[in-house]
Amino acid sequence: MLSSVVFQSEVWSGWSSAVIESMSHAQDDGVPNKGTAILLARNTSYSGSVYDKLEAGMECNCIKRFVGANVDSKGVEVSSKSKGQVQKELAEFLTECTHGIVVVEGIESFGSDSLSPLHNAMSEQGGLTYNGTNVPGWNAKYILTLNVPMEEGLQNSEDLVKQVVKQSLVERLGAGSFALAFRRRIDYVGLGRI
Repeated sequence: MLSSVVFQSEVWSGWSSAVIESMSHAQDDGVPNKGTAILLARNTSYSGSVYDKLEAGMECNCIKRFVGANVDSKGVEVSSKSKGQVQKELAEFLTECTHGIVVVEGIESFGSDSLSPLHNAMSEQGGLTYNGTNVPGWNAKYILTLNVPMEEGLQNSEDLVKQVVKQSLVERLGAGSFALAFRRRIDYVGLGRI
């Protein structure tokens, strides 16, 4: 499933194995833990959709794309999504698909405030409250993308990619305490297929 959207090379084979292992295990004994969160850096010139590739390779329909903007009938962005809109969409999806895959393409298009429901769902023992009901988020898998200019040779160092991409995420989310907390929710940082 992930091989269609993740950069493949010998350097990244251990990373890919760890991510696949993490995503394939359900929580033991029903004890809440934390959903796996993956941040994929994508070259700014990349125009493919992670969601489309994942959906095409899946046998179930428990995958949902989240975007940071509302669009009109012509597909033109008209406003940013509010915190309430994101929470409602995420809670409805997680209610139907507790082990679903949440794909957030272009996380930089979200405002910090509208990302707080996602942050809450990705947290340890995380979840949301929706219509007076607790909706767990800890069994879901989260795949986020961030458009980052790729430098030559960057793909040869897992540690360098992690450092550069997480720093870019913090800068784009405003470098405050929320940005730092959101960064800590990310379990894996990798390169999207270029």
